[in-house]
Amino acid sequence: MPERPVIIGGCPRSGTTLLRTMLHVHPEFAIPRETRFVLEAWRRRTLFGDLRKPDNRRRLAGWIFTGEKTHANRLGLDPTEATERLVAAPPTLGSLLAECFVMFSEKQGKPRWGDKRPVYALQIAAIFDLFPSAHFIHIVRDPRACAASARKLNWYDGNIVPSVQYWEATLKAVAAMRPRLAADQLLEVRYEDLVCEPQTTLRRITRFVGAASDESTLESVLRFHEQEERLSPRFHPNLRRPLDVSRVSAWAERLSDEEVAFIEETTAPLMNAWSYEGTRQMQAPRTLRRQLQMRRKRRASARRAIRWLDQVQTHVTHRHPIAAAPPRP
Repeated sequence: MPERPVIIGGCPRSGTTLLRTMLHVHPEFAIPRETRFVLEAWRRRTLFGDLRKPDNRRRLAGWIFTGEKTHANRLGLDPTEATERLVAAPPTLGSLLAECFVMFSEKQGKPRWGDKRPVYALQIAAIFDLFPSAHFIHIVRDPRACAASARKLNWYDGNIVPSVQYWEATLKAVAAMRPRLAADQLLEVRYEDLVCEPQTTLRRITRFVGAASDESTLESVLRFHEQEERLSPRFHPNLRRPLDVSRVSAWAERLSDEEVAFIEETTAPLMNAWSYEGTRQMQAPRTLRRQLQMRRKRRASARRAIRWLDQVQTHVTHRHPIAAAPPRP
């Protein structure tokens, strides 16, 4: 098993893809574009049964490498060869999932693997259940910028309330996990610091994960925009350009004064904790506040259901270890 993996998560539109692209350029890391099978396999773990049985490992591999929605094709692996590797891997769900990314890192000629997906921050407890040795990097961005960026893509039909609710839920999920993690397990960085002070922030990140942080390496990482990689021009047009500090405040052009007031009022404690200054000159509209209250209630109800299902699977229907085997010392 290679060295400890690096996992990146954060609220959508917070810079997870930017950080992933930078670290993928680093000579030690191979981090693929987003896949859709890690959390999905964790949720479906009961369906795959006891992974000590080779037939169940083969069934899991078949779902990963031939499923229409897993995006495992982004790993660039031969499905037949990859399936045999999973069948031969240590028989826990975490180990089998990790093996997929180990194969990707081998294909890239790099010693360490990583993975990135915004929702990993919201489900950080599940990530550490699967990969207890992981270095987790949580990237945080101004909630006004996240909402404005989502609107630019017409997510939620331009409604900013879901983005705001997702932002606060993500930060609260990581905060709840923080006391359970050691200093070498969780690092939290601001998108604004990565863009405005890239050398300092990248050095912090590379030292956290125990990777090379010399000037030459960091300079090559900052040339991330020069690499040839298939990226969505709709979702990530800025990855083809050098860092641009003007992106930090671009949200002001896309949000109304009322929307800014709403975000600042409803997320004030978290904004203050992350040193985001408010500009509010008016009260937030009641209609937006009511929408957020309803979404918070639905979110709380959904979390209770997920926790109950997880407990049932852990203690009743799937009483098998899921953690990946530890890396070699």
